[in-house]
Amino acid sequence: MRRLASALDLSDSVRDQACQLFRSAQNEDLLRGRSIEAIAAASVYGACRCNGLSRLLGEISEMARVAESRITNAYKTLNEELGLPAEPVSPSMFVPRLASDLECPDKIRQRARTLAEQAEERGVTTGVHPAGFAAACLYKAGREEGRWLTQSDVAESGNVTPTTVRTHHETLEEQVA
Repeated sequence: MRRLASALDLSDSVRDQACQLFRSAQNEDLLRGRSIEAIAAASVYGACRCNGLSRLLGEISEMARVAESRITNAYKTLNEELGLPAEPVSPSMFVPRLASDLECPDKIRQRARTLAEQAEERGVTTGVHPAGFAAACLYKAGREEGRWLTQSDVAESGNVTPTTVRTHHETLEEQVA
């Protein structure tokens, strides 16, 4: 877990929370029948979620070298059995990280965040992949500013398909000014 937290540039407090979460899982006998690596990665993901950090499950899976499905199952178990206080992740939380990945100027990042927040207020983002919606916001903001970010580029940064970006972009065009 320490290697994973270090690779993800997490703070010491988040790393310590992940370690405590793992110990709680161990004390509740949740490791039985599950891989230690999956529980450790799920603990890191859970600590990130509880602290409002926008980390993709695929990103943690890649660093942990554990299948994403195994981490997902382990996280669900931790969440159900330990009652994690994790808030749902909103698209606006993903905008800064994706904008950084795409090296977008501040003006595009700020506009994308505004679009995401407006969509959240209107309830348009309920039930959607938050990183995919954030990617669509960046795509729309880039187009508005004359910077032609491709759907493929923003989709790759959000770990979604270009079709997801296109669908959410259409929703933004219809629902958000």
